[in-house]
Amino acid sequence: MSTTDRPRAGQASPTGPASRTEQVSRTGKVSRTGKVSRSGQVSRARQALRVLRRPGVWAATAALLLGGFAFAGSSAADTGGLVTDAPVLVAHAPAHAPADASGGCDQQASQTPSTSDSGPDVQKILQRGKLVVGIDTNSYLWGFRDPKSGQLEGFDIDLVHAIAQSLFGDPNAVDFLAVPTDQRINALETGEVDMVVRAMTITCAREQQVSFSAPYFTTGQQLIVPGTSQVTGFDSSLKGQRVCTASGSIAESKLQASPYKSQEVHVANQLDCLVLMQLGQVDATITDGALAAGQAAQDPTLKLPGALLDTEFYGVAVKHDAWDLVARVNAVIQSYEANGGWQASYQHWLKQGTSKDGTPPVAHWVNEQ
Repeated sequence: MSTTDRPRAGQASPTGPASRTEQVSRTGKVSRTGKVSRSGQVSRARQALRVLRRPGVWAATAALLLGGFAFAGSSAADTGGLVTDAPVLVAHAPAHAPADASGGCDQQASQTPSTSDSGPDVQKILQRGKLVVGIDTNSYLWGFRDPKSGQLEGFDIDLVHAIAQSLFGDPNAVDFLAVPTDQRINALETGEVDMVVRAMTITCAREQQVSFSAPYFTTGQQLIVPGTSQVTGFDSSLKGQRVCTASGSIAESKLQASPYKSQEVHVANQLDCLVLMQLGQVDATITDGALAAGQAAQDPTLKLPGALLDTEFYGVAVKHDAWDLVARVNAVIQSYEANGGWQASYQHWLKQGTSKDGTPPVAHWVNEQ
């Protein structure tokens, strides 16, 4: 069974006729200037808006942006830079409130690893014959479409293939579902995906809604700004600046709690902020440090002022209390780290952007069942 890469309905895959990358999208969500009108804005946007292509920048956005409007689920990856609308395959209720990284829980604690396949959640996946995984297709180095091969690649994608290999003996026994930042939890709650592997930070608030694997990467929030910016960090230099964050992200909650009186701009995916900075519509972005490093690698005219704002951990998210699946994923992560797979993926995708050796975070094993 091959990994299928599902572009828009009716569009041929870059690698063949199969069309298997779906898009989860919001409908009619309030933007910073009003409500999205899917019928009236798309055709004008197709004519008026192109992703800026600076030297060394090939990636495009996951959302259609025009005059502050955001259409989640769009892509310019294979349209020559023209941002176009994508079909809405899933329409959900309003997204959950912004995540809060603070709290009293142990963000490194997770279910003790197990290689057993007898649990109900693992059995459901095995009987289907493939994984369905929510990912980001627009985060350079983490989850993105290679512009030459058309294949999905990145650090998160490598981990997904390792999980599929362990469950099915086939690293390609997986369907990918592109999920916006603010729909990750909804996608799990509604059963659209088995798991989300999408640079998703483990937080105490989120652990009330989903269950997480052991942490597989250490990061923190980071500012990213144009090279000519006078912003010096998460400080008073942000006063009055237009600062962009992804809705439902930790960055959003940090910006909302900031005393620096910035102008808040919220979008569906963090890469949309990069496009808005390229268009001169925002002055700064707050996002995960690992993703910020990827954006800076795409566009050398950007810079990362100041240090990381905190310490956070990425985990694989599954539906709440699916402990047998958590334990099974933890066994994969444990083996992936021990057999050199994690380090090989880090060396390939991330080391150049961080200029330091990577070390997997330490997990604290517990029994939740």
